[in-house]
Amino acid sequence: MQIKETPEDFIVEEKIRLNTKFKGDYTYFLLEKRNWTTLSAIDMVAKKLNINVRRFSFAGQKDRQGITKQSVSVHKLSRRDLENLFIKDMKITFIGFGDKPISLGDLEGNKFTIIVKDLSRPLTTIHSFVNYFDDQRFGGYRPNLHLVGKSILEKNYEQAVKYFLLYPFPNETKDYVKARKRQEKEWGKWHVDRYPRYLTNERKLISYLSKNPTDFKDALKILPRQLYTMTTQSYQSYLWNESLSRYIKKNLSDHKIFKYSLGELFVTDHYEDLDWPIIGYKTKLKGKQKEIIEQLMKEEGISFDFFKSEIHALASEGLTRKAFIKIKDLKLGRFENHQQQVSFFLPKGSYATIVIKNL
Repeated sequence: MQIKETPEDFIVEEKIRLNTKFKGDYTYFLLEKRNWTTLSAIDMVAKKLNINVRRFSFAGQKDRQGITKQSVSVHKLSRRDLENLFIKDMKITFIGFGDKPISLGDLEGNKFTIIVKDLSRPLTTIHSFVNYFDDQRFGGYRPNLHLVGKSILEKNYEQAVKYFLLYPFPNETKDYVKARKRQEKEWGKWHVDRYPRYLTNERKLISYLSKNPTDFKDALKILPRQLYTMTTQSYQSYLWNESLSRYIKKNLSDHKIFKYSLGELFVTDHYEDLDWPIIGYKTKLKGKQKEIIEQLMKEEGISFDFFKSEIHALASEGLTRKAFIKIKDLKLGRFENHQQQVSFFLPKGSYATIVIKNL
């Protein structure tokens, strides 16, 4: 099975609630992109406009591989400046103005249209799936963001930077291998030109450290805000995946193994209306959840207070997430030449790649 062979094979369109006006402090625009992550796209837009990237907000991050359409807000920018912008593989369309930045709360969900290739047999209809976080949540091409996040919560900021700059990953390019090996050998000597230009976040870290050689804590704050906060959220997501998988293995007899970038999880065709905790410092546990999650936390060497970060933006009270999701508007196209088109709608926070792997 193969997805995302070309951008046209994976199309994502946000469904979002926006209250637009003729005037307002925030300019809303539709960002249609291909071969860009949301963070790298916004970074380039900010650079072209010569404004701080922190003025931009959006409801959710979209992957690089595919054609994605999402709404973005920017503080205090004229329509003319926006419409004069041209960037390769992006289309920017003015929507209107508003009184507040776009946030996750505005997002209802996403519609996906995907062509799945290299199939040995047709896709099978399913009605629900286990709502796991997939590879993108852990860094995508370099799935170790949860380790960065755990190190930050441990206040081991130098280790967090090491995970970000030195971690080997599948299919890494030769120039990245050369850069990270040299940086590891000469740790503490910071030269931004060691890393390829396309590794923009790595270069931001090194550029800061070249002027502040041991200030690892503030170096991490140089990362884009959404990526920075996602580090600790990624660790919470790892705990969520692992604990729910243990629940399924222990309590549901029809489980089977599901592989992803961090190892193996257990999945099931069973549907249950179950809220599963994303652990934070105010999380309260009971019943089967308590036994499973407390055992995992013991293995990880953490407590609930672990999520009371001294960095306010990274502290988390905890919340819950639906363990199982019903798929809406699932349509399977004709199976032909070992490929098939599929479309469906998912609520925010759910991963289409998880659905495809289940199909």
